[in-house]
Amino acid sequence: MNRCNPRAAAARNNFARVALAFACMVAAAPLAAADWKPANQIEIVIPNSPGGGNDAVGRLLQKLLQDRKLIPTPAIVSNKPAGGGSATLAFLGQKPNDPHYLAVVSITQQLNYITGTQTQSYRDFTPLATMIGDFIGFAVRADSPITSGKDLLERLKKDPSSLSAGITALGGNNHIAYVLAARSGGVDTKKLKTPVFQSSGDSMTALLGGHIDMHIGSVGPLAKQLEAGKVRILAITSDQRLTGPLAAIPTWKEQGIAGTFNTWRGFWAPKGLTPEQTAYWNDVFEKLSRDPQWKENLAQNLWENDYRNSRDTLKYLDALHVELRDVLKDLGLAKKLD
Repeated sequence: MNRCNPRAAAARNNFARVALAFACMVAAAPLAAADWKPANQIEIVIPNSPGGGNDAVGRLLQKLLQDRKLIPTPAIVSNKPAGGGSATLAFLGQKPNDPHYLAVVSITQQLNYITGTQTQSYRDFTPLATMIGDFIGFAVRADSPITSGKDLLERLKKDPSSLSAGITALGGNNHIAYVLAARSGGVDTKKLKTPVFQSSGDSMTALLGGHIDMHIGSVGPLAKQLEAGKVRILAITSDQRLTGPLAAIPTWKEQGIAGTFNTWRGFWAPKGLTPEQTAYWNDVFEKLSRDPQWKENLAQNLWENDYRNSRDTLKYLDALHVELRDVLKDLGLAKKLD
């Protein structure tokens, strides 16, 4: 027996020490995320002027961070609307490794990079979460002869330039949603007639005034026009039907068209956050996604609760980047092909 063998005893002792050290490392690992917490004021940067969707999201985040005591420090909101979001990203880019700054972002930032209107992509930051799914509706006047999404695509297939559809930017989310649906319906998307307006409100005014045939925009504002009896919504880009005033509106998917499209909203932080800092914000945003007031606000805006943590957000953005790049390339609008 080796019980009294000095060498065997030493080997057992050495193994025990190694095992104990490993066990301590494993036990400490989950505590690492709890070891970091904000030491300074949190600044939530919004790429738009006060008012509007992104501003509402940022201010609700600020309120809930403090009301629910999700962070130990104060939180403030700052609006940096210049350059269609470029000013916000430039500001965030000046704060490397600092986890005390959060930016409200959306699919617009992805599109702007590919079209070359901004120089930084999601890879230049730390994507922390996608939180919201916002969908797009295709609306005509209530007295329009176009009665469904399939009817729309049949007309466009015969003559792509026969109908005018108001959008807010070439290569923007509304434009992409239109192209995806039209392409799925066999329409020559390069011939689509898409007058560009300064805002969705201007496009809707043009529709109601009879100056364009269709308005493409976020479903929240469209629901109000639908309830007023002023428009007919032909299709929406969600995967499943929405609730509330849009419960009767079919999706593109229901109509046999591959037109599902999510105008996501979420949050990025500066580049260079540590795993512990990222884990801290993952925990905060996961709690936020389950908060009753957060859910209530999303329902009021006809938004989907679409939470992904930092790891899944990065995977999602990688896959979506390829899809958006290829669509914009086909349209001749892609400047960045990486």
